[in-house]
Amino acid sequence: MTRDLSKISARIPGVLTQTLDYDELFFRLRAGHRLITANSRLTRVLTDQYNQWNIESGKQQWNSPDICSWNQWINQLWEKAGLLGVAGTDRAVPGSRQLINLWEKILNIKPLSADLIRPESLASQLRDTRQLLTEWQVNQNHPAWFGDTNENHTAFHQWNRAFDGLCEKADWINPGDRLSILCESAGALMGEMNAAIDLLGFDEFSPARRDLLAALHDKGLSLCILTVTPRRDKAVMWKSRDGKDEIDRMARWVRHCASENKDARIAVVVPELQACRQQIERALGEILTPGHQNDCQRAKPWNISMGISLARVPVIEAAFDLLKMMDENIDIQDIGRVLRSPWLRGSEAERNNRSLLEKCLREHYPRQLKLGELIFRAGEINKYDRYNQPLPIEEHTPQAWNSPLLLASFKTLARFRNDHHKVRPPSAWAESLNQLLMNAGWSPGKQDPEVMQEENAENWQALQKWHECLRELASLDATSPSIGRSAAIHQLQQICRENIFQAHTPPTRIQVLGLYEISGLRFDYLWVIGLHNDSWPTSAKPNPFIPGQLQREANLPNSSPERELEVARIITQRLLDTAPMCVFSYPGQVDGEAQLPSPLLAGQNIQAVDDIEAWMEKNWRETVAGAEGPKWDALEMPGQLTHGTARGGSSILKHQALCPFRAFASNRLGAEGMETPVDGISPALHGSLVHKVLELFWKETKTQANLLQLNDELLSARVQKHVEAVTSEERGLEQRPAFKEVEAQRVKRHVLNYLALETERDAFEVVGFEREILAKIEGQEVRLIIDRIDRLESGEEIIIDYKTGKVDPKKWFGERPDDPQLPLYAISAEKQPAAVAFGIVREDGCEFKGIVTREGLLPQLPPKESVYTIEQVEAGKNMPETIANWRQTLHRLMSEFLEGDAAIDPKTEMTCGNTYCQLQPLCRIRELQQHSKVKLQSDDYSDLPGGGS
Repeated sequence: MTRDLSKISARIPGVLTQTLDYDELFFRLRAGHRLITANSRLTRVLTDQYNQWNIESGKQQWNSPDICSWNQWINQLWEKAGLLGVAGTDRAVPGSRQLINLWEKILNIKPLSADLIRPESLASQLRDTRQLLTEWQVNQNHPAWFGDTNENHTAFHQWNRAFDGLCEKADWINPGDRLSILCESAGALMGEMNAAIDLLGFDEFSPARRDLLAALHDKGLSLCILTVTPRRDKAVMWKSRDGKDEIDRMARWVRHCASENKDARIAVVVPELQACRQQIERALGEILTPGHQNDCQRAKPWNISMGISLARVPVIEAAFDLLKMMDENIDIQDIGRVLRSPWLRGSEAERNNRSLLEKCLREHYPRQLKLGELIFRAGEINKYDRYNQPLPIEEHTPQAWNSPLLLASFKTLARFRNDHHKVRPPSAWAESLNQLLMNAGWSPGKQDPEVMQEENAENWQALQKWHECLRELASLDATSPSIGRSAAIHQLQQICRENIFQAHTPPTRIQVLGLYEISGLRFDYLWVIGLHNDSWPTSAKPNPFIPGQLQREANLPNSSPERELEVARIITQRLLDTAPMCVFSYPGQVDGEAQLPSPLLAGQNIQAVDDIEAWMEKNWRETVAGAEGPKWDALEMPGQLTHGTARGGSSILKHQALCPFRAFASNRLGAEGMETPVDGISPALHGSLVHKVLELFWKETKTQANLLQLNDELLSARVQKHVEAVTSEERGLEQRPAFKEVEAQRVKRHVLNYLALETERDAFEVVGFEREILAKIEGQEVRLIIDRIDRLESGEEIIIDYKTGKVDPKKWFGERPDDPQLPLYAISAEKQPAAVAFGIVREDGCEFKGIVTREGLLPQLPPKESVYTIEQVEAGKNMPETIANWRQTLHRLMSEFLEGDAAIDPKTEMTCGNTYCQLQPLCRIRELQQHSKVKLQSDDYSDLPGGGS
């Protein structure tokens, strides 16, 4: 039979109820009453207020109040029952993680969980379901468990029976099952209870709790259920434009109330506090503490009740990032966080080196690396000159990214991984993992409590919480006698995720609370945000593992809309009783949809208002925005280059042509973006491999005649030899043998296809391999590496540059050529070339593209004359004039670069995207373009009547 929802209350037949104010409550505590609260937060708040009450009363010393939460009280009763020898109390009570570990064991039993992909992910949900069944005394033998409507119900029933069997076998007792044993031993416990007990902050009691309290009361325990005197006076309802406007006005109202009454206690209640915590923090910070650092806890006059997962605290995140370095494959994102972490030894001294190390790893490796590669690169020594020739030992120097302290950390991790690959007890892992982190350089801060409270109290508290989690990991010895290293780290990470960290701060007058945390508290001012019709009352969320019929019959929390409506009415009334001045607000729009106020606010004598009195001065953002704008002067160029050679070779001219600012930032300042590694073979790596194979092949083969003498088998063997040599030298491929094999086959196939094209030419000899030329353009020395120079029988020379991507010779021409590399080679060559061309080596076909002085020099060149190719054909016919034009254009671009032309002036609107420019956050081209559009529109409107005012 369905229970009467109107009976949701905290009353127990025969137990006294009393309404009193804080003074009366504190007098009861002083008289020796014991107070049991609904949650730990209420315990902490009332303890602080009791102490303040004694100070204000002139007391200099007093006994600590006897206040504890319900869970603490049950633990104490269980301990007393055990000392009294009550039957059943000799069984061990698992801790939170031990309990989940037991459920994980049940879920890993194959016949019961064969269809689940990750059965262990259900452990915490099943633990909570079992707690509901026990506390609300749901009939576990009801036929509804075995119906065909929902297989979850039958599955849970089987899992629960297996859990009971496991507990019975190991002599465990589920924490929720203790209430029935305590209820039966109420008489024995009475001899251990001397003080009268008050209960505060309970909206209702579950049947199991109700039975325990009734049994203790029947045995003579003095019980009283307390409520604090309502402080209701005035309540108003206000509609904001949207959620952002609502939070901003709330923060301004808080400042106004705090200014009006210096001693006022102010509460802000947020239904979805976890979801909008950051917005609340930001708004309060901008209004209450403008200019203060966000991480300075002492500067905050407010406190947010809801903490965050310990695993999300930065110093703890850094510890797990460091432990990830022992994985078989390590993601570059995890490596980057370690290299940038301030919590690792040497973070300041090696900051620049570690930045360069990350850049090196991103450029030369795939997305995932191995620890051995990190060790090699962190300790890398430069043993070769720029021509890849060995240097004498005395000339060996550390690479720019060499990081000795980081290297020591990585070696410590590698030794630990090699020495600890067997299973061990969780307690052994807890000790060794903590010691490993310290040895590897994890530096959470000084461990002197007095110093830490002054310099970094939050980190000190996080470290204490970390040690609690290590102890919790050690407690798993009882449920998992032996586990491996990865499992131990996973368990520790799960423990840290489940532990909520809330830094302890001095008591504050402004409290930000969740909707269900207000019970038993009283304030002078209260603001409740977000109470629109879709959010309050909340939707019912029935437990998926308990039959709906049983949930409704037992009146379980979240079991039905009717129950949620009744609970919402109780909480709404509680909110109204919390402070003499209450503000209820709701956003007028949510995601573009209009909203109405919660229907629960109707009929509560709440006055709708159009505005809320608040502090309305400008915040710092508005102050800055409203300040007198800067005076715009003409942008001064950086001036002529005076400090030696700029970075880059042909890239100087390419960048200057694409956008002068790009050349200034990249080739003067050395600004570069970070590469994003890929899992496969990057285009840059593929191109590099093809270049090296062709270089080695022609160094051995030298002439076309020698090429033609090779039959297919010999040619294939020669190319294969060079492919193997080149791919073996690439460290980024060594750790990926499958990728290496596939890429080697691809490179060989492409090179053979390209060499087939070389056989169609007239006779030639390759006389230049990766030839270095130090050219001077406008006095600026430019180092060029020409892939290849061929000499024909006529003595003419051809410049060839290998390309594996899409290229177009049309980009060599114009006042701002997109790709001036080959034109620069041409004007820098010792003699005028007969042809300048790209050697295209691609899967979709190999070919030559470029300009030639006559037909027959290269296959398919010159191209068939058309509107698209006419410039290319004419340029080849008039090579001397073409080279002269290139020389004039390139010298002009270099002159502009040297003189300091750094204008933000992309060649076209598409240049930034088409050329993969990574400097847009630096030049802010998008903001400039938007500013120009707005100014243009303003100028257009100024011609209209009234425009430009």
